[in-house]
Amino acid sequence: VSGGDATKRGVFCFDAADGKLLWQRTIENVPGSPAKQPEIPEMTGFASPTMACDGRRVFAIFANGDLVAFTLDGAPVWSKNIGVPKNAYGYAASLAVWPGNLIVQLDQDDGAPGGSKLLAFDCANGRPLWERGKPTHDSWASPIIIEAAGKTQIITLAMPFVISYSLADGTELWRAELLEGEITPSPIFTDGLVIVVNPSTELIAIKPDGAGDVTKTHIAWRAEDNVPDVTSPVSNGELVFTITSMGVLTCFEAKDGKKVWEHDLDMEVQSSPSLVGDRLLILGTKGVAVVVEAGRQFKEIARSELVDQFLASPAFGDGRMYLRGTTNLWCLCRSK
Repeated sequence: VSGGDATKRGVFCFDAADGKLLWQRTIENVPGSPAKQPEIPEMTGFASPTMACDGRRVFAIFANGDLVAFTLDGAPVWSKNIGVPKNAYGYAASLAVWPGNLIVQLDQDDGAPGGSKLLAFDCANGRPLWERGKPTHDSWASPIIIEAAGKTQIITLAMPFVISYSLADGTELWRAELLEGEITPSPIFTDGLVIVVNPSTELIAIKPDGAGDVTKTHIAWRAEDNVPDVTSPVSNGELVFTITSMGVLTCFEAKDGKKVWEHDLDMEVQSSPSLVGDRLLILGTKGVAVVVEAGRQFKEIARSELVDQFLASPAFGDGRMYLRGTTNLWCLCRSK
C-alpha cells in the first residue's frame, strides 16, 4: 500500500499471512518532483490512488505527480514525475495495468488539451509509450481497460465526456457527452455494456462498439433512482448494484436498467460495494459492514462492526478480505 503526507511519501509491503511489515520505501530523488508540495485536502491525502501490480513490479502514484515502480522485494525500478495534478480536491485516479502497459489518467481543472491527458508507460522501464490530450475537466474516477468490439479499450470519465481510447496507441475510439459536476465514481463493464455514473443524476449504460460521437446513438438505457455521488457500481452480469453516500442500496437489471429493489441501510458510505460470489458487501465509514444477498430480493445476511473509519474500498485475495482503515490495516478471513 502507499501512504504519506506533505512531508514524506512511501510504499509499504505487509506479509499477507500475519500483517508483519516486510519493507517500506520512502519516495525520494524522483526526477522532476516539485520542491514545494501542493496543498491537498486531508480527506483526499497524498495517496488516494490504489496501487497496481503486473506480477513482477508494483506501481504507485501520488498527489504531487510522483510515479514510481518497485520490485516485489522493494528494489527501486524506475521513477518520474508527470507534473503536479491541478485538481480542486487532490488527485485520486488509480493506476491501470495491462500486459506491458501502465495507464495513468490525469484530468485537470483547466480542461484544455495538453492539460488533461491520458498516458501510457512501459511497465518494465517507465518509458513513455504514448500520450494523448483530453478535452476534459478534473476528475477523480479511475480508468478501466476492457475487451470490446474487437478492440482493447481504455474507458475514462471526466466532465463532460465518457471517452474510449485504443490501448495500442491512445487513439480516441468514441466519446459520449454525458457527465456533469464532480466525477468520482469509476465505470464498470458488464453484460457487454459500459456503465457509468453521472453523479446524483443518472446511471447510464453505453454500447462500446461505436465510433466518434455516440451520445445519441449508443445509449442502451438510463436510470435515475438513487444514483451514487461518490461510489462506483458493481455487477454480477445480470444485476447492477449501487450505494449512495447516505446508504441507499439499489439493485438494477443490467440489460435494461429497470430498478429491481432498493433498501436504506441507514449509514454513511464512501467505499464502493464489493461482490464476492453471490454476496454483496457494503462497508460504512464508521466501520459497520453489511453483507446482503446479491439477488432479486433484498436479504441481509450479516452485520458486524469494526472499530475504525473506512473510506477505501475492500480488496480480496486467497479467501481473505483486506480493509484499509484510517488507523489500521485489517485482514479478515472465514472462521475455521
